[in-house]
Amino acid sequence: MYRILNYIFSFILIYLFILEGNIEDHLHIFLGFLLSILVAYIAFFGNWISLDATKAVVIFGSIIFGLGGWSLALAVLAFFITSNLLTRWNRVQREANTDKKFRKSGNSKRRDGYQIWANGFWIALFCILWFLSGSGALMAAAFTALAAATADTWATEVGTVKPGKTVKINTFQPVRPGSDGGVSLKGTIASALGALLIAGFVFTTDTTFPLLLFMIVFIFGFIGSVIDSYLGALITDNKIRLKAPSDFSGNSLMFSNSFVNWASTGTSALIALIITNLII
Repeated sequence: MYRILNYIFSFILIYLFILEGNIEDHLHIFLGFLLSILVAYIAFFGNWISLDATKAVVIFGSIIFGLGGWSLALAVLAFFITSNLLTRWNRVQREANTDKKFRKSGNSKRRDGYQIWANGFWIALFCILWFLSGSGALMAAAFTALAAATADTWATEVGTVKPGKTVKINTFQPVRPGSDGGVSLKGTIASALGALLIAGFVFTTDTTFPLLLFMIVFIFGFIGSVIDSYLGALITDNKIRLKAPSDFSGNSLMFSNSFVNWASTGTSALIALIITNLII
């Protein structure tokens, strides 16, 4: 499935490179392609992504670097670097606490192509639409999708290390840290900080209403993380397990989590797009 996304976004990028972009756009896309290759293979040799995922990273990065401008590109790099560092920190902390279940789980695996597109699909889509239209609302939606992905990742990685009391978001019943739909004070604070980090990059863009867009990205990026937790709780309560494709590296539970990531980032971004269009 994610390979189909690779083909679709590759085709769109080539089409824009040949038929839509000017010479300056061609240079940006080509430079984005080179930088994405560098980032992808640094991530691979750093044990952050699988070899197969490097293709998705190169395509996604070429779109962001080549079409979205430096502000969005730097924000994506901030998400990518901090998220992977937090994942590694989480792993070290939990191994230090002799969490045997964690050691046997799939949390130590590299991120695959499905996880790349689960977080990056909406960012890439809104980036392309912004390139074609120049609408500031579309760029706000791209930043919001990124803020939601960052907020959720930070909440998970920080919130599962000595989290304190963890409750299910829809019932407020105590649950095991790391459970689908589980939230804690520590994780919620980390979520807000993650959304705040990405929202801060709005001030580096050429926008007429930076403070307003900052608030939209921050608020709805954080809300995206809340939606992620709520959807996770609903899927757990209803015992829904999406069938994982044959080339998926994890189990059906992990595939369901990737789907929830995709749905929550998209929902928060679409809400931000509507609100921005109504206000501005």
